[in-house]
Amino acid sequence: MRRSTSGVLAVPALPTPLVLRHAQAEESSDLAALLGRAYPDEIWEPAETRQELFYDETVRAPLVVVVDGRLVATASLQVAADDHKIGRLRWVATELDRRREGIAQALVISVLNMAADISCKEVHLKTTTDLLGAIALYLKLGFEPLIEAEDERVVWDSMFKQLE
Repeated sequence: MRRSTSGVLAVPALPTPLVLRHAQAEESSDLAALLGRAYPDEIWEPAETRQELFYDETVRAPLVVVVDGRLVATASLQVAADDHKIGRLRWVATELDRRREGIAQALVISVLNMAADISCKEVHLKTTTDLLGAIALYLKLGFEPLIEAEDERVVWDSMFKQLE
């Protein structure tokens, strides 16, 4: 999916006690645990998570949402080393018990604003077809499918029907 960075909305305020802020490298264990729950088919180890999110020069300021000291959501912006005009929305995760509260929306809009601030023209993301809630959010925020082959068009047509 892709979205232009022009006309990005202001970041909505999250209700107290939710706090949206930049992640800290010391939170790598908590981030690894959250990402592991969100992406159970992937292995997230604290050391690798720290390296990937905090020491990869293409990753710009991972964001988190915290409530009462507990990390409940995250998202990051990655900017390709060879093309600074296109950012990638990466590692979006929200705890199951905190979904449908506007947390992911605030994170995604924050990432879009960060991308615009560093002159990215577009933000791309990859998602799987079984994440209909996430896809509905991305469509609501102005992302559109990035269709490169006819079989992808068939998959998107099917998803649109499911979202109706």
